[in-house]
Amino acid sequence: MPRFGDKWVIDKALFEYSTGGGNCTCCSIPTNLFLPDGLKGLINSVSDLETDAANAEYQASQRSPWPPEMRDQVWADRVRLRVKMKGEMGGYKSFLDSVVSENDDDDDDDDNDDNDDNDDSAKRLKRWCIKNLSPAQLQRLFQMPRAEVIEQLKNRYGIHSAFATVLSSVVEQVANFEVT
Repeated sequence: MPRFGDKWVIDKALFEYSTGGGNCTCCSIPTNLFLPDGLKGLINSVSDLETDAANAEYQASQRSPWPPEMRDQVWADRVRLRVKMKGEMGGYKSFLDSVVSENDDDDDDDDNDDNDDNDDSAKRLKRWCIKNLSPAQLQRLFQMPRAEVIEQLKNRYGIHSAFATVLSSVVEQVANFEVT
């Protein structure tokens, strides 16, 4: 079986981007007008990246297969999405800590005394999901429709440029992996 490659995703994303599919009018505005140092300035302005990490991020962006204007949009939105999602980590951590720290003394069916904390945490989370979520809610949680992935990116994070086009192509490839 041949090794997985990116050619299909690259071809599809470039076609969609170049024909305007997945792009909106606001995304056709050159992004470097708003970034004095372009993508490098944006990457350097992200406070959680140390100098070496910022340089590595910028160098990786230069090796991407996209044309320069598309590349800058993809990487700028990638950095923006990462910053926005890192801002949400506290809420997820708080939720998981509250679920994992619950003491359920009534469900102590472990025959193995050398379980580590991760195994116990996973079991507590599983019990919480079974106890508090219906099968339909669990399915929705773990099997988000393909179109909703892009809608979440657009509506929740405000990202709808070339990055959304690339992500849409990746989601499409995963869904049709045998064909692509």
